[in-house]
Amino acid sequence: MKYNNELLEKMAQGTLEKVNSHVNLDNIIYKIDYKKKGGSIHIKPENKGKFTATKKRTGKTTEELAHSKNPLTRKRAIFALNARRWNKKKK
Repeated sequence: MKYNNELLEKMAQGTLEKVNSHVNLDNIIYKIDYKKKGGSIHIKPENKGKFTATKKRTGKTTEELAHSKNPLTRKRAIFALNARRWNKKKK
């Protein structure tokens, strides 16, 4: 979804009005700028490879892990199942 400047400015103003001492303004502005440029999914560096490690450790497939009792593992598995289709849509 593309964002226009007017919409982003409204988002920024609404966000800045609700800011309290626990929110980092630089982080908010970074996220708005990122979306303004047509950003994509960002996975934190400390979380990269965790799902692959789980797959190797357990010996299960992504489909099997999508039915895991652990909600975090299930979330990662569903993300992986959805993400495998993204490059096919670009072609």
